[in-house]
Amino acid sequence: MGVKALAVPVLAGRAAAVAKLRQGEPGGRRRRRGGGVLPWAAAGAALGVGAAVVVPEPRTTRLTGRVALVTGGSRGLGLRLAREFGERGASVVVCARDGEELERAAADLEGRGVRVRTVRCDVTEPGAPEQLVREAVAAFGHLDFVVNNAGIIRVAPYEVLEEEDFREAMETMFWAPLRVARAALGPLAETGGSLVNITSIGGRLSVPHLLPYSCAKFAEVALSEGLGAEVARRGVRVTTVVPGLMRTGSQRAAVFAGNAEREYSWFALGAGLPLVSVDAGRAARRIVEAAARGRSHLVLTPLAVAILAARGLCPSLVQGAMRVMAGALPRPSAQPREKRGAAADTGLVNGAVRRAAVLNERAAADLNQEPRRDG
Repeated sequence: MGVKALAVPVLAGRAAAVAKLRQGEPGGRRRRRGGGVLPWAAAGAALGVGAAVVVPEPRTTRLTGRVALVTGGSRGLGLRLAREFGERGASVVVCARDGEELERAAADLEGRGVRVRTVRCDVTEPGAPEQLVREAVAAFGHLDFVVNNAGIIRVAPYEVLEEEDFREAMETMFWAPLRVARAALGPLAETGGSLVNITSIGGRLSVPHLLPYSCAKFAEVALSEGLGAEVARRGVRVTTVVPGLMRTGSQRAAVFAGNAEREYSWFALGAGLPLVSVDAGRAARRIVEAAARGRSHLVLTPLAVAILAARGLCPSLVQGAMRVMAGALPRPSAQPREKRGAAADTGLVNGAVRRAAVLNERAAADLNQEPRRDG
């Protein structure tokens, strides 16, 4: 099967699988006649098999004496990147808004022998990115890597989104990375360092029910690629990272609205299925190696490569798949409530999703994500 033909059923199949699961719930259109969640989880995983080509592990470049700053480094992919930099010998500065999360992250990193400093800050606040970079340089004397990783995820249909939701996404995933980059260019030019921007496949393909996120990530991709071309003459390298689905436990911290429990189902299932999503540790190793080698572009996961190829070859076909996916996603409830993922993870279907996506549940526990709550 060619990549163009492969990408479309993968995208549509994820949402369709969850829609099938929902047919057995009270109020569903008809009873599920048997099989439960596991056959559909297996089917979803099977859709990714064709895309899951063997990608060799990158060689490990040592980073002894180097210094890395990671925004949003207290949990998820950011924490895994901080570990990877530290395990290669780098000193690490991590920032986040939540002080308790930062304390746990610092304890995790110090327990692994990593030299770490934490900075509590909100990168969307005026002056915060500039102060963050100053503190990072002061902590270890110089700066070799800056990773724009901080992000937010809001999963909801367009009907329940407000303009403020788009503004918040843009502030966090476009304006903040721009300000961090502007502040860091001087220190990075002094060391011939690298700026790493963690974008998303959502910055190349706008996914239904993730509009604010996709809009911000599209802008961040443009910023990263254009900036990389312009600052090369100063000796600064820019790596644009385009991840596909990763098992980072991000479903715990994401915000869900419209029909929070059902929105959680499809998001958690898609982000956690083996072969469709990639292990966070493997992703971090590839990202850090790409930054160390000065690569300008990195697409993570074979599925993301297939989607980008399909979109380039036949954008109308991929857009048709997005319409199929949107039709399978949940409609807003009569009284929509906004919930964090830890609170939206309730009901029989989400219990089944947890079992199907057990690797992502383990990632959430390992990467300092908010624990699950049953209420």
